[in-house]
Formats: sequence, structure tokens, C-alpha cells
Amino acid sequence: MGFSGFSTDRLVSLPPELFSEILPAITLPSELKVTLHVFYRLSRQRSTPRRIGWDDLQADRVLRRSLRAISKLRPPEELLIEGLEAAVTRGTLIHLPQPTEGRVVNWYLVNTTANREWVRSLDAARVALAAPEQAVERPGLIGLYEQNIGLVTPMLIDELREAEERYPAEWIEAAMREAVRSNARSWRYIRKVLERWAANGRQDATDQSGRSINVEKYTDGQFGHLYRRGSDESDL
Repeated sequence: MGFSGFSTDRLVSLPPELFSEILPAITLPSELKVTLHVFYRLSRQRSTPRRIGWDDLQADRVLRRSLRAISKLRPPEELLIEGLEAAVTRGTLIHLPQPTEGRVVNWYLVNTTANREWVRSLDAARVALAAPEQAVERPGLIGLYEQNIGLVTPMLIDELREAEERYPAEWIEAAMREAVRSNARSWRYIRKVLERWAANGRQDATDQSGRSINVEKYTDGQFGHLYRRGSDESDL
């Protein structure tokens, strides 16, 4: 049975850039469905700023039914995460993790000038209220990611643990701070920052441990065969 028609002549108001820039670039069905549904839900709000939380989206029956139509093999929650992360990475949505009463509430807003200013004001207030001189227990990497970036999926846990083994903890925390400052809260962005620092060194590094190591400087010089031989012997 086909669609019988709309019940009203009133249309949902949407920004023109959604049709001219965003929709033509989307290739993931999950990103398309999640993006349109978030705009729909936010259009029905009257509060300022308009925002919607992860819990509301996860419990939305219409959205869950829409995501199930994409694949019967993947759970709606997985597709929801995929769609939200893609929309945030593209810049369509802003993701704001906000610690509240012992848990993190994940808010999503449309990327407008007013919303960007609101998020920046909250981040500035959070930094101002923090007491750097006060000794506090540093959260684990997963907790730090959830507080500042977003949800941690089972696949992402493996990547975070791999990053812990590959990079200094200070680098990972600094890369997360840069992602927050740049309003690019995604693991893909953080990973690119870490890879860039590993290749070129950190611009703000104050000691040798924060700088890149030019291995070719030692292995390609006049006495390079001695370094290469030592490396080969250490592998035996």
C-alpha cells in the first residue's frame, strides 16, 4: 500500500544549505536519515538553544524503525551512532558532551553561529570553574573521551587502547582538547592530530620527548650501516 498523502499543508522549515550543500554530499543512508530526523525533532522545539540528547534519539520509535529499514543485520543503535558521527564530522551537527550528576549527557545541535557561540561559552565556563592547582585523579582514557568527545563503541575501545600503547597520554589528552577547541569532536579528527604530531612533532612541545624523531638522519648518514646493523642484531 502506497503513501496516502500528507495531513497538513504546513511544511517543516529547513535551511537552504541543507539541500544545496549537505544532502548532495551525503552517501551514508544512516547519516541521511539521522540528519533529517534531528532537524525534524528540533523544528518542533521552542526552547533556546534547540538541542536533542542521545537518550531521546535512541528511544525515538520512528527513528528506530527508519534505521531498521537500512539493515536487518545491524542494530539501530549502531546505525544511530554511525549517522551522528558522520553528521558531526561533516559539520552539520554540533556534539556537546555535558557531565551531569555523575554521568555524561550527549547533546546534539544544528551547527549555527548562535549554537557555536553557546557551546563556546559553556566550554569557557567549564574551564574557568576547573581548579588546575587542585590535585584531582585523572580520568581514564575512555572516561576522558566520553566526557569531552562522545560515546565509546566496542570498536572504538580497541582503537583507544591501541593509541594508549602508541602515543604518550599527554598527547592524547592534548589532541582531545584541540578537537574540542576546533569543534571537531570525533575520533577521526583526534587520530589525524596524533598522526601529524608523530610525523612532525608537536608545535607546543617544550622538551625533546614531545618532538618527532628523524630516524633517517641516523640511518642514511656516513655511519648509517652501524645503526642499521645494531637494529638488525636487536631483532635476532
